[in-house]
Amino acid sequence: MNDPPVVHVPKQRTALPAHESASIRDVMASFQVLRSSVLELFGATGVDPTKTRELARDLGLNRGLAWKLSRVARSIDGTDVAHDVPGKQSMERFITVCEQRGVQPSLIAKAHAATESFEESVASCSGGRKTLGMLLANTGENVASQDRERARRTLFEGACSVWGVQAQTRFVSVFLCPSRTEPGMLDAAHVTGYLGFRQFSSRSWPLSYEAVHDKEGKTLPILKDPLDPTGYEEGDLQLMREFCEPQDPKIEVRMQGDYKVFELAAGPVGNRGLTTCVFGSYLRSIYAQGTSTEHETAGFMVLLQTPVERVIFDYFVHDSIKHKGKVVTHLLDRMTYPHDNRVENFDAQSMAISESGYDLPRGIDGAATAHLPWYQRLMEFVSDRTGYQIEEFNGSRFEMTFPPISTTLSRRIEFDLGQ
Repeated sequence: MNDPPVVHVPKQRTALPAHESASIRDVMASFQVLRSSVLELFGATGVDPTKTRELARDLGLNRGLAWKLSRVARSIDGTDVAHDVPGKQSMERFITVCEQRGVQPSLIAKAHAATESFEESVASCSGGRKTLGMLLANTGENVASQDRERARRTLFEGACSVWGVQAQTRFVSVFLCPSRTEPGMLDAAHVTGYLGFRQFSSRSWPLSYEAVHDKEGKTLPILKDPLDPTGYEEGDLQLMREFCEPQDPKIEVRMQGDYKVFELAAGPVGNRGLTTCVFGSYLRSIYAQGTSTEHETAGFMVLLQTPVERVIFDYFVHDSIKHKGKVVTHLLDRMTYPHDNRVENFDAQSMAISESGYDLPRGIDGAATAHLPWYQRLMEFVSDRTGYQIEEFNGSRFEMTFPPISTTLSRRIEFDLGQ
């Protein structure tokens, strides 16, 4: 048998001058690259990183190493686990196991490079894991983040009891791209849904709200096509059945003020009614390409009215779209400001959050997440429907555990009108 080809991958960080120590920011940047690589290896081996016992059994790893790898995969910003990343020898053992299971050489080489880069940044910043843990534990941002998460978890547990519903993951993925039919306009593939939704009492529940507003908050008509045009009625046409479980959830449609509401019909309770439901639409000519003050920004929002353990909001922007780079994120208070969708008021409506968005590595594998096991397959589906390759997009992710309900999560870009 021939040896596998040697793939050389450049180190995934910007080298620091010899006299300059790495900062905590440098360490966390290298952690995100390592985390992405670990997720790619899990995806390539077909192992679910959220299930530690099965992970250890399937890969033949000890429970301690499996638990640490699972924490790395499930972390959001890394501040809670970066100091507890498996050591270099343990990481190399994990990578070797993946290589023996036939993972492609490019992913193996990438994992080796990411491991080495992380080790170098930790050594330069703090000298070791223990000191890094002390540094992270004593940052004001980390303490505030932990306090807020505890408070949000308490709200989540109470809301589950009061409203009788919960879900594991709420996600939104937006792909903003040039229109193929109207020059100067932008289209968007919009995918949203729930993983692991269940009810404790049998009644219908709103899963998705649909409306388009201008920057003044006025409602606009929607031009859209289904991403998966296999249904007959509007509720069916919104579903992406390949990613739903069961594949034919009963969806009812009604109007509520400016919003079109897609509700899951009443059904079995508890785990008997466990549902994963994914909606997908292709929005046509939703924005102009930032050529006037009428379209200064391009934003999307998700109403958070169901208690969930985690929300993930990915915003992918095509390379050809000129904008100012950063995706601005607001968590808007909808208890105090229930009907105000004017962009100019978003700062005043914003709730204090410690989480921030972060850039995703390029390509389908770079967007992998342990909380949506079929996410890479979904991105391939979207790529086929839009005609654009995922590698043509810059992606930004915002992730939060136990987001408070009666809020709206908003993410938007600002066009660069000078280009």
